[in-house]
Amino acid sequence: MKSNSNNDAFKTALPEDIPNDSTTRYDEPFGWWGYHWAPPNPRSLVWLIQAGALDARLAAFLSLAIELRRTVIVVAEPNEAGKTTLLTALLDFRRADIKPMYLRGWYERFSFLDTVPPERAYLLCNEISAHLPTYLWGQGVRRVFEAGMGGYAFVTTMHASSAADAAELLTRYPLEVPARHLQTIDLVVTLNAGQVNNKPVRRVTRVERFSAESDPSRIEQLSDRPLLRSHLEHRTGRMISRIAGWAECDDSEAGRMLSRREHLLQSWLNQDIVDIDAVRQAILSARLTES
Repeated sequence: MKSNSNNDAFKTALPEDIPNDSTTRYDEPFGWWGYHWAPPNPRSLVWLIQAGALDARLAAFLSLAIELRRTVIVVAEPNEAGKTTLLTALLDFRRADIKPMYLRGWYERFSFLDTVPPERAYLLCNEISAHLPTYLWGQGVRRVFEAGMGGYAFVTTMHASSAADAAELLTRYPLEVPARHLQTIDLVVTLNAGQVNNKPVRRVTRVERFSAESDPSRIEQLSDRPLLRSHLEHRTGRMISRIAGWAECDDSEAGRMLSRREHLLQSWLNQDIVDIDAVRQAILSARLTES
């Protein structure tokens, strides 16, 4: 998906004119796919289930996190592990009444903070990295976490091997995000890439959260895949507790929400509703039915 080659390649990907604050369309992707200005081949969440990147239960949990406007960071140590692919698939579950706000990397001035209230916005950051001007870095990273402390939810990707690794990268020089600001992160999803039975695979290996507001070293696991070839092991009770807190409901209702979403995704898979356009239409139809 993204390359770490020198920035000369970026010249072919960057639009001729960088938008200024007066002309910014925050609802339009800005360098979302890194060196590829146009999406290479976006996949649906159901396609990722079918491919074995994650199972229906975890997909249900993560899609509910997006629907409930939570802050999620998708991390992976290797390149091309599928961070943006997974995040893009999950964002199909963003509620229609929540404005997508695509951040603009080094060019971002956060002018939307004066006009869009936090409860109506979802900040979409392609990556926290110094590799490309369209990625967020330095002061911009601190600003997005400050916005998070003010109630803005955001999603992004990083090169990191775990929640602990991400916390270290964020809090040390040169980013120096205050440790207390990491409480804005609801979930850290870790991906890995490798070979299973001589075939390349990209899979979610762990889902974690920071369990203490002021101590990023205290981390709680919600899902874990001990080996790339093994199945995911879920702490479903912890998932339900998270959903209950996000949705402001009791655990019984949260459990039903998770079960309904898991069954819905599994039914789409069984019906071969896998293509991204078909899944987006199915999401719309399901919401119309619910309303």
